Amino acid sequence: MPLSPTQLAETVAKANEALAAIQENYGRSNVAEARIRFPRGFILPAATYRSTLPNIGTEVQRRNACYASMTLDVFRWLCVRTDLSGAALSMIVKEAICIIGALCEWLTKEATRGGGSRRSYTVRTARLVTSGVINAELKAELDWVWDIRCNEHLHEVTSLEHEMYSRADYNRALAAYKALKTALVTEHGAARA
Repeated sequence: MPLSPTQLAETVAKANEALAAIQENYGRSNVAEARIRFPRGFILPAATYRSTLPNIGTEVQRRNACYASMTLDVFRWLCVRTDLSGAALSMIVKEAICIIGALCEWLTKEATRGGGSRRSYTVRTARLVTSGVINAELKAELDWVWDIRCNEHLHEVTSLEHEMYSRADYNRALAAYKALKTALVTEHGAARA
């Protein structure tokens, strides 16, 4: 049974107090006894992610895609369970989108293997539109994800990224990735669990 609003507020206040005490006593020190237990159940098992993947690529690629998705769960927890803001939140969201971009890159490469997989990302997404696998709207969203993913190369970033990325951007990128997976499962079938 979910906590009542009053119970939730009290629980959050206690957790904040406890975390503040740990931080005040140990600061940035790497002390095993000061580690908190990451909430179980938020990071989904690799098998859960595997069941959503299309049957393309290698076994190793699919497994690594699942592990990357588990990393996204950690970033998502930081976004939805903390009050991060400013540059810290922006950079967590950016890194999550970079992982999503890498996953989309892998899927577009495998989906166009033998028919343009060595072309640029945007050429591959165009090829997926031409072949009827995705629509133009999804291509635009996937290309937006890729544009942000390319900001991983700091020598190419020309504007300050302070508060550039938001929780809404995270959700937008995740929705594009999920839509790509769904389209590719429709085209290639689901990967075996």
